Amino acid sequence: MPAVRTLSARELTVRYFERQLLDRSTPMPAAAGVRRLAALQAQYSPSPHLALWSRLPGFTTGELDAALRDGSVVKSTLMRGTLHLVPGEDYGHLAAAWRSQWLASLRGRYRTAGLDEERLAAGLREFAVVPRSAQELRERVAELSGGRVRTDDLLHWARALLPLVHVAPSGHWRSHGKPRLVLWPGELPTEPAATARLVRRYLGAFGPASRADIAHFTGLPLRRIDPALAELGGLAAHRAEDGRELLDLPDAPPPGDPDRTLPVRFLPKWDAALLSHADRTRMLSAELLPQVYRAVNGTLLATYLVDGRVAGTWSHSCARGAAQLTLSPLVEHGARPELVAEGERLLAFLEPAATARTVAFAS
Repeated sequence: MPAVRTLSARELTVRYFERQLLDRSTPMPAAAGVRRLAALQAQYSPSPHLALWSRLPGFTTGELDAALRDGSVVKSTLMRGTLHLVPGEDYGHLAAAWRSQWLASLRGRYRTAGLDEERLAAGLREFAVVPRSAQELRERVAELSGGRVRTDDLLHWARALLPLVHVAPSGHWRSHGKPRLVLWPGELPTEPAATARLVRRYLGAFGPASRADIAHFTGLPLRRIDPALAELGGLAAHRAEDGRELLDLPDAPPPGDPDRTLPVRFLPKWDAALLSHADRTRMLSAELLPQVYRAVNGTLLATYLVDGRVAGTWSHSCARGAAQLTLSPLVEHGARPELVAEGERLLAFLEPAATARTVAFAS
């Protein structure tokens, strides 16, 4: 057995920065980028596009929109009941892994309701072969259940019983409005293969990681995680400075040089890089967490990284052709020309039609 290596906090930060494609060194199509990143949180329309812009050289919004249209990227409610963009090839596994957990939770709340799940699923399956609005799905669940499902849970039951995906233009650049959902036509895999695929993708994007990290990202209990880890087998083991065991894929890239200086990067709201570990200190200090993450409503602010760590938040505005990016430092980092240059690049992406663009620091 090879010796278990202890990874320093800096090694974890550098390795994670590289694993998250934040080096922006490897051109690849949008769909390939989503696959490498496992899943992009998508409850705020521009965030997935901005996440890929930060990581993929030459990325354009049209690339991701095209991938959503052709099905190589899929938008759906998945892990932790949150909207994500995921690779089309992985959707069945990720949906199967999450839906069984969601269904178990609903069954616990409705154990005495007398629901006929088979009738409910069959009626919904026939109904959702064509795109339906969320309201139409709610009304259909209410009808099929004979009023036994509470209003707040009508859509939850539809999503738990069927793999439902969003129909374009949901997920497109700055596309808002009420989405339509349709039945995914494939067969869902069984366990533990489904959760094993989810764990493999997670480790590929976010590893090395602890069992608690995996459970945090997937929203699954350890009794579901452990069989998936056994299914994968042969995982590499490391140790964090505090003694936690960290697991990784056996063919994962080696640690980066901890002495290198990492380039500045801008991350969008809800970027998964800052949300996907139980221990979020690889890029975000515990002291800054309350200033970046609003636990009451689960909002993660848009941030920027200096040398691989969160150094501040950002916002932007555009009025009468004048666009401004406002940086709010949370730590002292001095005047950094590369930060302003990257901010100008971000503004050009956000507001290509603007006639004037300014990067300013909040007073």
